[in-house]
Amino acid sequence: MIEINNLHLTFNKGEANEVNVLRGINLEIKAQEFVVLVGANGSGKSSLLNALAGTVTPDKGTIKIEGKDITHLKEYERSKFLSRIFQNPLQGTAPDLSILDNFRLASLRTQSKHLHIGINQNFKDLVREKIRTLNLGLEDKWQQPMGTLSGGQRQALTLLMATMDDCKIMFLDEPTAALDPKSSAIVMEKANEIISTNHLTALLITHQLKDALKYGNRILMMEEGVISKDIHSEEKSFLKMEELFGWF
Repeated sequence: MIEINNLHLTFNKGEANEVNVLRGINLEIKAQEFVVLVGANGSGKSSLLNALAGTVTPDKGTIKIEGKDITHLKEYERSKFLSRIFQNPLQGTAPDLSILDNFRLASLRTQSKHLHIGINQNFKDLVREKIRTLNLGLEDKWQQPMGTLSGGQRQALTLLMATMDDCKIMFLDEPTAALDPKSSAIVMEKANEIISTNHLTALLITHQLKDALKYGNRILMMEEGVISKDIHSEEKSFLKMEELFGWF
């Protein structure tokens, strides 16, 4: 599904504060794998995700999705097959639009945009039923502006919106970092359910070690721009918190 070959990325190249954030990353992620990426701040986690998402362009190396080289594909072009959940709940939604309008825009992510939004009763019913699965009492508040919701509510809704249109890959960039414990648990459980139900290939960045142990079937550790540990399914199931903590 995802193939990364000899990926290098440097910030401030040629300057005194030059930093090699990715140093020859080689990685293959199979279809429907749920990979958890951990590491200290500055280890290269977000830089790797940003390179995959098209936010930054690597200096060297290639990124392929299903055999197609997407290394220089624009970020908006990659949105046709991947969704991204940001660390900040304020990103990824239009705060002044209603919940319903946000869902409609999400459903048109890979399609041509027109002046007519095209919301009908069937679409309203679909959105209401999706929102009901969150058990947050928002299913009858679909006319409420997205910006009036809490961070946890917005993040949970963003997860639902991510699969309103065609999606094969989901990136989750510390999706619970800004949330309280209760909201974090809701978001992670819903994310896990969506990934499993929709047979998605997923990459989660987290500093929550309990989530790193609980979710996903593979865990990667990054240090100084390289992948230092790669623990697969069965071995991961035996990994203990003390051992994971000792990696840092």
